[in-house]
Amino acid sequence: MKKLFVIAAAAVCAIAAFAGEPAGGVFRHFGIGVGAGTTGIQIEAAAPITHWVTMRAGVAIMPGITFNSDADVTYSNSASDHAESNIDLQGDLGRTQGLVIFNFYPIPKQSLYIAAGAYFGGSELIKVTGHSTELEGRGGDIVIGDYKIPVNDKGEAKGGIRVNSFRPYLGLGWGRAVPGKRVNFNIELGVQIHGKPGLYTDYGEVTVSDFTDDNTFNKIMDKVKVYPNLTFRLGFRII
Repeated sequence: MKKLFVIAAAAVCAIAAFAGEPAGGVFRHFGIGVGAGTTGIQIEAAAPITHWVTMRAGVAIMPGITFNSDADVTYSNSASDHAESNIDLQGDLGRTQGLVIFNFYPIPKQSLYIAAGAYFGGSELIKVTGHSTELEGRGGDIVIGDYKIPVNDKGEAKGGIRVNSFRPYLGLGWGRAVPGKRVNFNIELGVQIHGKPGLYTDYGEVTVSDFTDDNTFNKIMDKVKVYPNLTFRLGFRII
């Protein structure tokens, strides 16, 4: 996947180079963008490669927004080899992603652009933690969808939902990454291709469950194969 991204980026630059001369020289101008949206706070540096193509690179920081849910849990006790209970869990959305994106302007004098590139890092989409006094000294397994995350002897669970560490991105936007004047506004809508999400755990291994628990975390896993990006951004021309 990474090789495909490098080839695609090189192809875009090559096509743009054949289409016209660089706008005042490669990387002659420079801008900073600060945005907010579904990826959190996004900070970028941008520079035009040609009249048609501008390169952006930066980070997207999602604050540690938390939410609560519950899940079924199985464990062993003195009365039975198998018992069932319930555990309260907390999900944490905080993560930091890197990004490299190319804006392609099909009509150079217009602000409409097509964005193509990738996000990387921040593969832990949601961190999951929980604790149950009922499970202290017993351990057990939390059921999320068709899989189980182990609980340690202290009654603690820790793990989460993980996606690909390299995620291709496509989008459509309006606005210049490097403003013609000092400041501008732009908006962008796109999608990250996450691939198939999976569970991870800090204690033991993820195993297959004998039954399915369709809880909040499982519903999230079913829906995040493609992650929507909506960003509102202010751009500042530095040079």
